[in-house]
Amino acid sequence: MISERAAPQGVDESSSGHPARPRRVGRPRSARANEAILDAAIEEFVEHGIAGMAIERIAARAGVARSTIYRRWSSTDELGMAALEHLRDPLPIPPGDSVREDLIILLRALHRLLTETRIGKLIPQLAAEAGRRPDLSYTYWTDYLAPGSSPFGDALRRGMAQGQLRGDLDVELVIDLLTGALFKRSLWQLATTDEEICSVVDTVLAGLAPTRG
Repeated sequence: MISERAAPQGVDESSSGHPARPRRVGRPRSARANEAILDAAIEEFVEHGIAGMAIERIAARAGVARSTIYRRWSSTDELGMAALEHLRDPLPIPPGDSVREDLIILLRALHRLLTETRIGKLIPQLAAEAGRRPDLSYTYWTDYLAPGSSPFGDALRRGMAQGQLRGDLDVELVIDLLTGALFKRSLWQLATTDEEICSVVDTVLAGLAPTRG
């Protein structure tokens, strides 16, 4: 029968009834190792690209044995994809009151991601890898990048349902039109102002308004 009086959190009671020493609370060793490996893999990716990544160097950077890495990831391709996912910074969910304001919020967040985060600084390397490893480029696009654009799609479909936008839009094409300018500027290291972000949204929305008959 279980006693109604529970032992204090973090304290074990021995068979003699005396409380044992509290357990030390901290990040599990496996979690620390995972983070160290993924951070090391990103550094390796930046310096050598996915094709040039070496498990030996990643293990040395992370301070772990090669077997520790192979127990988690079977290849540098798999590790490279996991490292990129490790850096993913999801876009916010906008309030949904106005399709224009929603898209501006999302483009501002995308701009911050591309210019202020580690994954944004990897965009040029990712573009270069696309030519050398189209298979990995396709995997990263379908498994990571495309799902990450879903807040844009949700905002556009909401605008269609509310009558703010035409009902026959190709949502994926519109997302490309909205985000393409920021990705181009990221690749070429060009500055983007908030006024330009708003102008991108307004220019695209000008062609998406429902027709009034």
